[in-house]
Amino acid sequence: MTRKVALMATARKKSKETAPVIEFYQSPLFKKSVQYALKNYDTLYFYNAKDGLLLPDTIMAPYDVSIRTFSNQQRRKWGEKVIEAFCQYEKPDQIQLYLHGGNIYRKYLEPVLHERGFTFEVPLKGLGIGEQLKWYDEQMKTDPEE
Repeated sequence: MTRKVALMATARKKSKETAPVIEFYQSPLFKKSVQYALKNYDTLYFYNAKDGLLLPDTIMAPYDVSIRTFSNQQRRKWGEKVIEAFCQYEKPDQIQLYLHGGNIYRKYLEPVLHERGFTFEVPLKGLGIGEQLKWYDEQMKTDPEE
């Protein structure tokens, strides 16, 4: 059976203390996305501008790096780095991949995923932050497990 895997953005709002990825990022959107992902996907991976690919239990320390400060070349290299690391864990023919995160990140991840043979869905494509928050709320209300 094909596993459902999420590749998820982190958030700008962070803890002032070290913590695992899923506790370190503090924005309401991040918290809702994690809550949704834990119920709907078999495996979660995260990405940020500083480190690239992150596992849920990766311990994070406060930092201040944003992809918005990267040149286009740096962003392309960042996307390659994230997906190269992701490929150490996952193979295209073994998973159904779901991307969660803004276009500023996805536009550098998606081409590399295609090159590596991955197919994926972007459940919140085109939605603004408010719409994404609402989408997660609606999905969690209709969750058959609750």
